[in-house]
Parts: sequence; structure tokens; C-alpha cells
Amino acid sequence: MQQRANPTAEQGRWSKFVEMLGIEAVPRSPLENSLSAIGAFLAIGAVYAVTTTIMGHHTAMPVVASMGATALLLFAVPHGALSQPWPVFMGQVISATTGVTVAKFIADPLIAAPLAVGLSTLFMLLGRCLHPPGSASALTAVFAHGVIHDLGYWFVLMPVALNAGILLLMAVIFNAPFKWRRYPSGWHKRLHVEIANQHEAMAISHEKFVKAVEELDTFIDVSEKDLVKLHNILYKSQA
Repeated sequence: MQQRANPTAEQGRWSKFVEMLGIEAVPRSPLENSLSAIGAFLAIGAVYAVTTTIMGHHTAMPVVASMGATALLLFAVPHGALSQPWPVFMGQVISATTGVTVAKFIADPLIAAPLAVGLSTLFMLLGRCLHPPGSASALTAVFAHGVIHDLGYWFVLMPVALNAGILLLMAVIFNAPFKWRRYPSGWHKRLHVEIANQHEAMAISHEKFVKAVEELDTFIDVSEKDLVKLHNILYKSQA
């Protein structure tokens, strides 16, 4: 007699497979997806317009590229730890400075490219401003060698710092009308959850949070306030 497959077991295996691939468990609403796309569209449009006006079309092309990834973070994940003003601005500036410096002293891109990315990653971690698109700016400084040779460290101020500033300003303005998207995360009007036993609900203190993160010894793209908020919601649901 043929044995029937256990639907629960099959579903469990599929869930584990989906989790392993990193697929989002809860899809976002069409409105949220549309706002993210429109915000990124407008922001990059502004960055490209300003950069081409100042630098010209051909020069602007390579230096605007890394800002596309920054725009995605700012408008698709506005409350993520990697999307906040300090990581966005300083991550780009530190990485661009690193890339220019490496490009000035090392002509061979086979050595300069990995060194620029490795050093920019290290400096961003030390500066608590980890921003992945910053590494792209470091690479741009190495590969667009002719442009960087002419600009020197001005590349850091204009276009990198200028573009980062434009994107941050656009993120604040665009997300402001939507209370669940307000940027930066410190200005986000969060939902306040009423909990019967406040003392027990707020068991995740700042000290405990820091200690837990230190034990994990890895970067977590979520703020402390968001973790506490999730803790409070879970506590209320179980009460």
C-alpha cells in the first residue's frame, strides 16, 4: 500500500527551504511598494540632475551609480540601521576618501579594488557607519581613475557628499507625509502599545540589548527601539 505524504511535514520542509533562501515571510502592501519605488525614482532623478549639471553627463555616470543602492535603502527600508543619516552620509564619505587615497597610491586595479573595499569596510565598522553602497563609491574611485585623477579629494565633497546630502533631504521630505514611514527612524511616530504589566514588558533594557548583541558578535539591521517594540507587541499578544 502506497504511503501518503504528510502535508504538515511537507509544509515544514518547504518553510525551512524558504527561510534558507531568505525570502520575506510577510510581503509588504502594494501601497508601501509603490511609495518605495516612487521615492527612489524621484531621489535618483534629483541626484542625477544636480550631478550632471555640475560635472557633465559622462563624468556623472560612474559617480551616481552607487547612489542607486543608497536610494533603495532610504526608500525601501527607511527605518533600517543601515539607512540612517550617520551611516548614509559618513559611510559614503569615509568610503570615497578611502577609495581616492588608494587610487592615488596604487595604480594596479587588481590590488587597489579589493584594498579599497576592504579598508572602507573596516573604517565604516570602526566609525559605526556601516553602509554597503559606500563600498561601491570606493570602487568607483579606483575604476574611474581618469575622473578621480582630475577631481582628487574633491570627489569626496562633490559629488559623493553632495549626493548623499540630497538623498537624505529627499528621504526626509518624501516620507514625512506618511506617519509610518517618517525618516529618520528617530522621527518615526511609532505605535504605542499599552501593556498591563509595564515593568515586565520592558524587560529588554538597554544593557540587556547591548549584552545580547555583543554575544551574537554580528551586525543586526534593526534598531534597539524596534526590537523593544516587537517585544512589547509579543508580550501583549500572549497576555
